[in-house]
Amino acid sequence: MLEGIQFEKSETGSLCFTIEDISEDLKCVVRSRLSEICHGVAKASRKSVLYSYERTLTAFFEKFDTKSPATQKGMIGELLTHVLFLHYEDEFRAASPYFNMEEDSIKKGFDLVLQHKATSEIWFVEVKAGDCGLEASITKLGGLLSLAKNGLKTALDSDRNTLWQNAVNGASLVIQESGLKTQVETLLENYNEKAVAGDSASTDYNAVLVAVCFSGAQAFATGTEFEGRHITQKGMNEFQDLMSIALQKDTIQSIIDFLRSEIEDA
Repeated sequence: MLEGIQFEKSETGSLCFTIEDISEDLKCVVRSRLSEICHGVAKASRKSVLYSYERTLTAFFEKFDTKSPATQKGMIGELLTHVLFLHYEDEFRAASPYFNMEEDSIKKGFDLVLQHKATSEIWFVEVKAGDCGLEASITKLGGLLSLAKNGLKTALDSDRNTLWQNAVNGASLVIQESGLKTQVETLLENYNEKAVAGDSASTDYNAVLVAVCFSGAQAFATGTEFEGRHITQKGMNEFQDLMSIALQKDTIQSIIDFLRSEIEDA
C-alpha cells in the first residue's frame, strides 16, 4: 500500500483508487517505473541515457504539451493506470508500452494490453478521463465507464488490422523473455487473424475499463458506489470477463506540476 492512496477492491472485480496526496511513496514508484512503463522493460533494461528518467520525462512533455486539455487528461489517466494498477495488482504484467511507437500522436490502438502471469490470459484496457464539473463524482465515473466500454467494444468487434498489429508490435517491445514474448505475440496474432476474417467479437476477450475522474470541488466517490456501476456493466455480458477501475484525484494540475518539477530537479 502506498501512503496517500486509498484503495478499495471488491470481490466482483472493481478497484477504486483515490489519490489524496502525491506522497513520497507514490513519487518513488513513478521514479522507479516510469522508463519501463513508457518504453517497455526490454528497452528500459538497456540502461541507455535515451531511456533515463529525465529523458523519459522530457519525451513525455514533448508529446503532452502539444495536446488539447481533453487529450492531456487522457494521457495522465493512462499513465496513472500503468503506475497504480501494476503496483497494486502485480499478478499482471504490461504487454504494451505507454509511448506510441511511431510518432508523437496519441496511441493508435488499445490503451494498455495486460497479461495475467499465472493464467497467461490477455486483458485489453480502455481509459477515459474527465473533470467532474458540477456532476457528482460517481455520476461522472459511471459516464466515463460507459464511454470506455463503448470504445473498447467497438475496437474488439472491428476488423482493423492495424489495431492488432500495434498490439503485436507493442508486446515485442515490452516483453524481454523470448519464450514469453513468442507466446504473447502468437496469441495476439491469432486474435488478429480472427479480426481480419471478420470473426472478432468483444465477448471473446477480457476487458479492463478505467474511469479517471478529477473531482474538483466534488466529494470523492466510494468504492461501494463504484462497484455498483461495475456490476451494471458486468451484467451486460459484453466481454468474456470484466474488471472496472476508478482513479480519483482532485485536480490534474498537481500531477503535472510534480512531473515537471522532476525534470527541474534532475
